[in-house]
Amino acid sequence: MTAGIMNIIRRPLEGQSKNVLQAAINVMKERDIKGNITSSLGFVNPGDGMNVTTTINVDSLSSIEALHDSFFASEEWQDEWDQTASMCKSVVTAVLASAAPPEDVPENPKYMVRNIMIANRGKRQELIDFMLEVRKGMDGMKPSILIPLSDAQRVRATRIFGSLEDVSTALINGGSGPEARRNKLIELTDSYFRTISRIHYVNV
Repeated sequence: MTAGIMNIIRRPLEGQSKNVLQAAINVMKERDIKGNITSSLGFVNPGDGMNVTTTINVDSLSSIEALHDSFFASEEWQDEWDQTASMCKSVVTAVLASAAPPEDVPENPKYMVRNIMIANRGKRQELIDFMLEVRKGMDGMKPSILIPLSDAQRVRATRIFGSLEDVSTALINGGSGPEARRNKLIELTDSYFRTISRIHYVNV
């Protein structure tokens, strides 16, 4: 069985950020769904504005299928979804398979850094293998490596931190890694970007 996650990415309308965030948390609490809720702090395109991201964690993709079945069988749940969506500019969902789970996550997680790599055509599997090898040699918290099912070229590495200072240290040290590793990443990717988010709710 393949573990994975489902993301729900909501872009609130102006003045609705607090309400969208609380609505997303309420659904996770009421249905005891495992995962987390974050809001973005840094943007690839400043015009995109803040987003609220729900991450649902599952041990198998069949559990996401079961969640879909429950959702489409429940008018109440669909009405809640539409009510929250009415407070948003857009709502996007994504299912990602897990190539490796996070390890040694801080006890009090506060920040999440999602590194999104766009592989060159035909190079995604090589990029995944390379990221797994890099991950194996990392000390401390190891990132999850995720593979979007709806995108043939993206690979995501997600790390979780206990403070913004820890985020800064990791990103600065990561940028000064071995030259051969940096060159290999450049060789395998067409582009690369990251998002930094605050974690508001966690249910493990």
